[in-house]
Amino acid sequence: MMDLLNRNIEILSANPDHWIGLPDEKELNQSSINVNSEGNEIFLDGNKIFTLKSDFDASNQPNPLKRELIFVVGIQSVEEIKKVIALKGSESLLVIIEPNGSLFNYSLHQKDLSFLHTTTGVVLFADKISNLSLFLDKFLLTNAIFYVKTIKFYFTHFYREQDIQPSVAIVRVIKEIVNYKTMMYGNSVEDSLIGFKHNMKNLKHLTRSKNVSLLKNTMKNVPAVVVAAGPSLNKNIEQLHSMKDNVVIIAVDTIAQRLCNEGIIPDFICSIEREVETYTYFYEGKTYPVQSTLVGPLVLYPEIFEQYHGQLLIPMREGVGEYIWLKDVLGLKGDNSISIGLSCAHVAFGVAEHIGASPIILLGQDLAYGNAVGETHAGGTIYDDEELTNSMFSAKVNLETEGYYGGLVTTTETWNTFRTWFEMEIATKSLTVINATEGGSKIAHTQQLSLVEVEEQYCKTKITPVLEILQGIENYPLEKKKMKQVMREQYRYLYDIKLQFEKQQKQVRRLKINGHSSETELKEALKKVDQTEGFFKLVMDNWLLRHCLQPAMINSVWNLYTIERVNTADNIIKAQKANLGFLDIGVYALNEITNLLAEAAKSLEE
Repeated sequence: MMDLLNRNIEILSANPDHWIGLPDEKELNQSSINVNSEGNEIFLDGNKIFTLKSDFDASNQPNPLKRELIFVVGIQSVEEIKKVIALKGSESLLVIIEPNGSLFNYSLHQKDLSFLHTTTGVVLFADKISNLSLFLDKFLLTNAIFYVKTIKFYFTHFYREQDIQPSVAIVRVIKEIVNYKTMMYGNSVEDSLIGFKHNMKNLKHLTRSKNVSLLKNTMKNVPAVVVAAGPSLNKNIEQLHSMKDNVVIIAVDTIAQRLCNEGIIPDFICSIEREVETYTYFYEGKTYPVQSTLVGPLVLYPEIFEQYHGQLLIPMREGVGEYIWLKDVLGLKGDNSISIGLSCAHVAFGVAEHIGASPIILLGQDLAYGNAVGETHAGGTIYDDEELTNSMFSAKVNLETEGYYGGLVTTTETWNTFRTWFEMEIATKSLTVINATEGGSKIAHTQQLSLVEVEEQYCKTKITPVLEILQGIENYPLEKKKMKQVMREQYRYLYDIKLQFEKQQKQVRRLKINGHSSETELKEALKKVDQTEGFFKLVMDNWLLRHCLQPAMINSVWNLYTIERVNTADNIIKAQKANLGFLDIGVYALNEITNLLAEAAKSLEE
């Protein structure tokens, strides 16, 4: 007969979604769990002694009528977890988090964890809290993202009564990652459509771009400096003069002109923003040196590509549906994507990562205010205009985060999200990154060195000029005639989907439900409303629609998941409203998308 340990290991091994960290031998050696004469489990953790109990918190029960994402902290109290499982809704998801290696090890040997196998929608995270963000990043790529508006926490007795600090840290991490993920999914359908409009207008410029896949690892293990425009750059920008021939210099658009003025020519200038201001501030009337290659996704303001006379590098956005769709329909092969993230500095970092640079050196990456709130950027940029800076930052909510030199520094929620992206990218891909900003926020998973130390240790050898490497890289293998044909085919396919949306939209809108509706009428109405779920699937199966309609779909599902699963007129009317919200926007978006595809096909004739 299989013993408890082996059975538990078999149960955990059967589900690849569980996240089990490596045991910390030091932690295990400093702790132990024994059972006293009264049958209580006594946990000795270093110099601390705890009595482990299983005491269900009846004041914090799940709602069985809702679809919730329930985070349970603590694996040792199996009886409490089973109670939560018994009370949760059948469609709710459950994440059990155990940050203490000793408690997990004890549970693995002494507790029956078979409920992890017999209960659907349950996943276990047993690792250090520092790795929780990596787990959540992956977990929220699943349908769990639909549950983030109905999150519930349940803390087992040990973590709510005796060791509260891990619970506080876990809640903070979950909040940060949820904010980060919701920002990554875009602000609105209108926002996504503006991006798609720019993508289609700029489509013709792909034929001018170097083939990003051929650039992969062409500068492997060459040091690269990612130069952002944080206020700390003022104190070490001069150091770049003696380094410029020995590193790849990748600059954000905000700082590019100042670097050029100082005689420090960036190898790459990176942009991401699609607004006209990006063109006006950083490109209009400016002529950058031919050595500088413009890097930016198709979403850039079109005049930027039109007026930039140097070389172009137009990458696909890694993991973004619109670009997955575009690569597929255009037949682009190889790794044409880079990690673009949410900011110009993320684009620059993605370039360094793609070319295989190592170490990647962060400069001017404060992600916090300077010596005073209001000091947002280095000198020599558009942010020298106090009126402009005040108008952009006066409405932002400030908060505090750990500083480069310890203590707390003042930042914003946006900058904090940018920092989270860096930390996720570095940890997930095991990159060697040095933060030489010498100020601002602390960025986890980086080594902190001054720029002087970086030069002494990594930047003593002259490198092959980047322009010379780029001259040996071919452009994308694309022809406008073929691209035109592809856009027309996509137009016809998506126009048919639009007609399907319109049919379901009319069916749901025609429903007349009120408090006097019979049970039969309610069931029939619910059946018609629920047919909208097929359109959710249709959207999820098409990368372009997933990208453009994702904000509306997620918002509709969030609203649906807050409705209790009871067949009443009030609940069906709420479901009708939520589904109509999605269908109305879907019809509008598909009309815009098909029009833009038609315009793109026409522009490729020019």
